[in-house]
Amino acid sequence: MRSPFHSEPEAFRFLLVLILALVPIVLAAALGPTWLALVVLAVVLGGVAARAAQLRMRKLRSPDLLVKMAPPHLGSAAERRVLVVANDTLSEEALLCEVERLGLAPRMHVLLLVPAVITAAARLTGAIDSLLDQARARMQAALDRVGHDNVAGKVTGEDPLEAIEDTFATFVPDEVIVATRWEQTAGGLEPRLAGLVRERFAVPVRHLVFEPGSAAHEPDEATEARYQREFGAAAARKFGLRALAGAGILAALVMSLVALARTTPTNTTTPAAANQAAALPTGAPSALTKVIELKVIASGKKGPDGKLHDDFTLTEFQVTVGQPLTLRIDNTDTVPHSITSPEAGVSIILSPGTHDYTLLVNQAGKFEWHCAFPCDPWSMAHVGYMRGFITATAA
Repeated sequence: MRSPFHSEPEAFRFLLVLILALVPIVLAAALGPTWLALVVLAVVLGGVAARAAQLRMRKLRSPDLLVKMAPPHLGSAAERRVLVVANDTLSEEALLCEVERLGLAPRMHVLLLVPAVITAAARLTGAIDSLLDQARARMQAALDRVGHDNVAGKVTGEDPLEAIEDTFATFVPDEVIVATRWEQTAGGLEPRLAGLVRERFAVPVRHLVFEPGSAAHEPDEATEARYQREFGAAAARKFGLRALAGAGILAALVMSLVALARTTPTNTTTPAAANQAAALPTGAPSALTKVIELKVIASGKKGPDGKLHDDFTLTEFQVTVGQPLTLRIDNTDTVPHSITSPEAGVSIILSPGTHDYTLLVNQAGKFEWHCAFPCDPWSMAHVGYMRGFITATAA
């Protein structure tokens, strides 16, 4: 697993930026509403993503590759090691003849490195194994054709340039041959790979370019420069489109979360009341046209005994059968109360604070209701305090 950081100072800077980015997110979550925390998080993530995209596009357009010193020669002075990097060109007779010629040389060691070009879509869909199998088949066919013990092969699913760098640490080549097509094909290596290898490694690099059935050619400096320019710009455009698509998806997700966080339910009813609302008869009005406001007050009304008792400021409710009535109730107490009438099929739980509730009765008559939560025993037993009537009349 490669570290995404090139040095300890770079890792430290990333950690510092991460801590500074978390500060406004934590403050927004602690001091503000949920939607504000989401907005701050989106802004921070957007800034980080934009900076990462900027650096990535800059690298794609003009790779910042440091030229490394050539590795020390491995083996005796007469030994020579050649790394051949190829994929879809391994079937070309001209390339096989070149590998065979190298294999016939005394004290020559040749390694065929076959990078399986794995796209992001293939990684997401799990189609990696089939691509690796294709690369193994090409490599094995080439080894069987050459038939020399000093010619070995290796298949990799890494990025081709990273795979070459790893091979330098183990095989230590004295020369690199990169075989590509004149233009990139599906599953083939980028023509600019040879130029990238030259910029990174201080060893001779030959770029052999093939067309099906033709001899190998080595592009001139102008063609190599065109490869670097065109493929770098194409990769940058492709990454830019992906970044824009990702930003659009992220923005849509954040907007959905913000809208969800800012939306709070206004109706709090029991399952029985919800079932009543779902069972509205055909043609019943869907909009609540009338709102009744009242309060629940602890020790708010003086009784005949001269003491203050809990009460509803309104205890008589007039409704039409089958038509919902909105009750906007401000429960000023610190505990819940209820409007409960089993005969009318009504059971509404009143949470502390102001909320809207739906009162619906499906049969005509006069029904007594009471508060089912233990509170003031005297009020619970007397109409006009925590007890009253619901009168339902036919439409």
